[in-house]
Amino acid sequence: MDPSAFFYTSCTRGDGWPALTRFHADLEYRLRAQEGYGISGALGAATNPDTVPSSAITRAGVMIALYSPRYFLDRGCGLEWAVIQSRMRRRANVEGVQVPGCLLPVCWKPVSERLIPQEVRRSESFPGPGAFDWLREQGLEALVSSSDPGADERYYVFVEQLTKSILEAGRAGLAPLGADEARDTLPAFGSAHGAAGPARPGLRVPEQPDPRHESPAGEPRSVAISYVGADQAWADWMDDVLSEEGHTVRQRRRRVGRETLSQAVERARDGADRVVVVFSRSYFDAGDTAPTDWEAAFTPPASDPSWLVAVQIDAAPRPVLVRGVKVLALEGSGPDQAERLREGVMDTAGTVPRDPAGGAR
Repeated sequence: MDPSAFFYTSCTRGDGWPALTRFHADLEYRLRAQEGYGISGALGAATNPDTVPSSAITRAGVMIALYSPRYFLDRGCGLEWAVIQSRMRRRANVEGVQVPGCLLPVCWKPVSERLIPQEVRRSESFPGPGAFDWLREQGLEALVSSSDPGADERYYVFVEQLTKSILEAGRAGLAPLGADEARDTLPAFGSAHGAAGPARPGLRVPEQPDPRHESPAGEPRSVAISYVGADQAWADWMDDVLSEEGHTVRQRRRRVGRETLSQAVERARDGADRVVVVFSRSYFDAGDTAPTDWEAAFTPPASDPSWLVAVQIDAAPRPVLVRGVKVLALEGSGPDQAERLREGVMDTAGTVPRDPAGGAR
């Protein structure tokens, strides 16, 4: 194994660069403490998709994939995943030895099952070591960023566990992948647009937005997303999609038990041109909401009928008094559904096909 690329941290900058760099540095420190200071790791988010064929991922012994909703949208991360998988398959085909531990997926931010790419689901390495299952509830990023002493203790216990897993997997001795072969490798997931995030190469806000994505004043819109915690992954995905179009997006999570539904919606509406409400079974079941509260919260005033963009992400029946609300029902998170969401946010005339009333309960 190349000591200068003992392990590789695959991540996307949009998931919080300070927390990502802290984790990578802590992991590198623990590995050096056990294996010597000649050992180094490579942080993948410092590159872009075009540089992957010549990066450390083609020779690193182990890859830690810090996955999140943004991660699975990022083409560069998808290419890194595909390269390490290709090297692992080659080892299995040549020597008949399976080495799933050379790819260690770690939940950085919780991801809805529906947002996990098929290529990832089929991987023998996913969802990762059973000892890491508890992270899927809150994600590692929550521990890294927390100031709570208990969280800090759990974080360092996890780093120690991961260090042992890396050292064990590193003994497999994966053969390097040539630059030409890596260049011909297709990403396992991600889109040409990538994932939204600060300083991620290849992403930019359009300087002259297409007219269909402009407000009457000729500027990108201010959009708020109202959702419940169980749908955080969907809120992150919608945030990414709309931010890439130049919209100013704010996430407004419902404070269930601390505010009424109407108060949550009003808080989201404050200063926003559009409010994307993430309808789901979790949204409908959250809190003790009276039937009339649903009608009061989601009946747009005649003076501004276009503020509400109701987006349903599952087939859960809607409350009876929401039956008059036009709903944009998404079928997954593919590029076509992202385009439908973008069009729905800019659709002031109600021309985007929506479910007018179905699914009432």
